[in-house]
Amino acid sequence: MASQSTQLEDAGRLWEEVLAVVQGRIGSQQAFETWFKPIQPLRLSSREVELQVPNSFFVDWIHQHHLAGLREALSAVLGESPEVRFVTGGGAPHRPADPAEPSAGEHHHPAGSRRPRPERGRALDSALNPRHTFTHFVVGGSNQFTHAACRAVAERPGNSYNPLFIFAGSGLGKTHLMHAVGHQVLESRPDARVCYVPAERFTNEMIYAIQHAQTLAFRNKYRNVDLLLIDDIQFLAGKESTQEEFFYTFNALRDSHKQIVVTADKPPKDIPMLEERLISRFNQGLVTDIKQPDLETRLAILRNRCDEEPVDLKPPDDVLLMIADRIRNNVRDLEGCLVRVLALGSLVHQEVTNEMVEEMLQHYVHAEPDVTTPERILNTVAEDFGIKADALIGRRRTQSIVLPRQVAMYLLRQLTELSLVEIGSLFGGRDHTTVMYACDRVGARVAQDSSFADKINALISTLAA
Repeated sequence: MASQSTQLEDAGRLWEEVLAVVQGRIGSQQAFETWFKPIQPLRLSSREVELQVPNSFFVDWIHQHHLAGLREALSAVLGESPEVRFVTGGGAPHRPADPAEPSAGEHHHPAGSRRPRPERGRALDSALNPRHTFTHFVVGGSNQFTHAACRAVAERPGNSYNPLFIFAGSGLGKTHLMHAVGHQVLESRPDARVCYVPAERFTNEMIYAIQHAQTLAFRNKYRNVDLLLIDDIQFLAGKESTQEEFFYTFNALRDSHKQIVVTADKPPKDIPMLEERLISRFNQGLVTDIKQPDLETRLAILRNRCDEEPVDLKPPDDVLLMIADRIRNNVRDLEGCLVRVLALGSLVHQEVTNEMVEEMLQHYVHAEPDVTTPERILNTVAEDFGIKADALIGRRRTQSIVLPRQVAMYLLRQLTELSLVEIGSLFGGRDHTTVMYACDRVGARVAQDSSFADKINALISTLAA
């Protein structure tokens, strides 16, 4: 008991030094108070650091925003680069649970580049995020096909869709699905060799290997794996030597029937300064994308995130709807806003209100001047359908009015930053559910009726001119 007490005292003393370094580098006192002050050190040594945090929100936020700075501070104090592990809850540390099946009590989250999983095989330097599993991924119309493709690859790596190329904008879930494939392969094949690497790190490691005459070790690392997950391949654009090395690594793996999964922000043909032979290799497999999630999917993502957390504070549906309605293009920002709201409410014991959310949204939504004004959209739709603009916002419900009114609502939703409630107010104070229904009806008809889709596209082109 005395030995344990001494260990905790030593950890606390070292942790104060680490905090002093972090505070000097983080640049924001508020961020320091929010994310670092609540951390309790359990163990600090040159090989391993174990930190207790209030909940897994902290794990994700530190992992995404502050892990590099934390590692630098630990190295400065300890003289080494230890493995960092986070413990949530008040119990004693234990072996990490399967990230796809979290235990009912405390959860253990490894972080950083070294993630030892002796009972799950050799994950190499994969740095797989413990939350990025298929279980934690919300499937919607925008990602359903890509999710199914990733599932197929995880079930039969090297046989189905090799390579798998996923492209999407930032924060839409391509990296999450890539990690999920890695977790699933390790789940079904504990001895599998899985390696996740961002393209930028691949480049830096190759340069280091050349400078220190370690190219053979570098090639052995990446050419002797069962699953290679390489993120943000667009960073290889213009780097001829790195592209050549990756080309030969790609061929070696594919010839050995090893699975390759690649992500990028564009399809292969649209990545500038990417060699034609790489584009050809990528197109030999399955190229699939993730689109921006619709409102229902965004709302489901927020509800799913709330359900995952063992906290009493649950925002009401109108608060979640406000967040989902305003943040449309980036799931990472969507969850980040929820994290901030819940963290603030939990730490200061404050009820989550619309006003609090509105203040938080200022950090995530940057409104820009919009030349496509609501008045212009209403007038353009009215002219195209041969009716008066006043009729669109009136109470008449004849078919000659209902369809153009729904089209106007759809275009307002697509071309402006107005919320559902704000759009409804333009049409005589109609409820937001009416706007949702109108958008769904028009969207479904666009998908099924090519002539109607041409009409909508012509309206959009007119408004964009």
